[in-house]
Amino acid sequence: MSLALADLMEEGRRAVLRPLAQASTLPPAFYTSPEIFEAERERVFRRNWVSVGRASEIPNAGDRFRIDVAGEPLLIVRGKDGEVRALSAVCRHRWMLLGTGAESSATISCPYHKWTYALDGSLMAAPLMEQAEGFERGNCSLPSFGCEIWNGFIFVNLSGDAEPLARSLAPLAEEFAPWKMGEMEIVGRIEFDQPYNWKVLVDNFMEAYHHFAIHPETFEPNYPAAISRPEETNAPWAALRMPHKGNELADPLFKPLEGIPDRARRGFSVFNVYPSMLLAVLSDSVIWYRMEIDGVGHFKLTVYLLAHPASLDVPDAETLKTFLREGTFAVHMEDIVACEGVQMGLMSGSARAGRLSHLEGAIHEHQKWLLAELARA
Repeated sequence: MSLALADLMEEGRRAVLRPLAQASTLPPAFYTSPEIFEAERERVFRRNWVSVGRASEIPNAGDRFRIDVAGEPLLIVRGKDGEVRALSAVCRHRWMLLGTGAESSATISCPYHKWTYALDGSLMAAPLMEQAEGFERGNCSLPSFGCEIWNGFIFVNLSGDAEPLARSLAPLAEEFAPWKMGEMEIVGRIEFDQPYNWKVLVDNFMEAYHHFAIHPETFEPNYPAAISRPEETNAPWAALRMPHKGNELADPLFKPLEGIPDRARRGFSVFNVYPSMLLAVLSDSVIWYRMEIDGVGHFKLTVYLLAHPASLDVPDAETLKTFLREGTFAVHMEDIVACEGVQMGLMSGSARAGRLSHLEGAIHEHQKWLLAELARA
């Protein structure tokens, strides 16, 4: 750890590692420093489970999509055996990238020299390599990384030594069980190109303090900031509860599944499954924010809108899906104004760590976890 990074870490600990009533945010350099970002890539995103997609996106053998995690180009592939794998998307010959987006075929073929791989990553063919002495196809398989499916979400771990995902998220899986998320289908996607640090979005997503200022018509009337409740989870996730005004039953778009508890119908909850899986769990649907983080001040955001087929068994379901997409887009456009404004403010020489409200406990929980991960050798 460089001296500059060590100094930043110490500054961060002084600000964050206090009881919430005395704590501040991470200092601005944690959002703007290239050195912090590189430490996050190596110590946070390469070590922990990162959500990359939905199993339903690749239902058949040969289906796959490309995504980068912590700078590592990956192919998420469903094999002939039905297993979902995370394979390196870098050809073992001369490093050409394999695939560009969502594709489907029985093999994986390099567009540069037509080296061809099976769906499990083993090399099947390498044209015109007969004169390469000692060349063995068996030594040229695509590297494979840790891959688990949890509640229908595909997670990847690059380190190979993370705790099994299902074990670490068992209490959360129990809470989510009535929603049958593994059976949910994608009812919409919205993509955004975001020119700010990924943690700015996490912070914004995990507090309702801003509702009365940023969402005075979309959220505040029904989900007032003042009654939101962050939870101390002592777990690898943060949670924020947003009760409906007066604790009344919220009016869902779709039909909630039988078994959804009444408390979940009197508001909704948002979660950050560390490091960066953002979920809004409503009584009738789930909204997932997937970030593809490629720089200290930039990421691609894909918002997935999910609902169970049984919930969609309502009149005018297609109209309601459109309403959900348009409403989600409108809310995030309001948030973009705040997030971009924060990023500009972070660049100021006068910016300092800011004190936290009691409504921002979920931010505090995440930042304590992040400091601990960055400090791990």
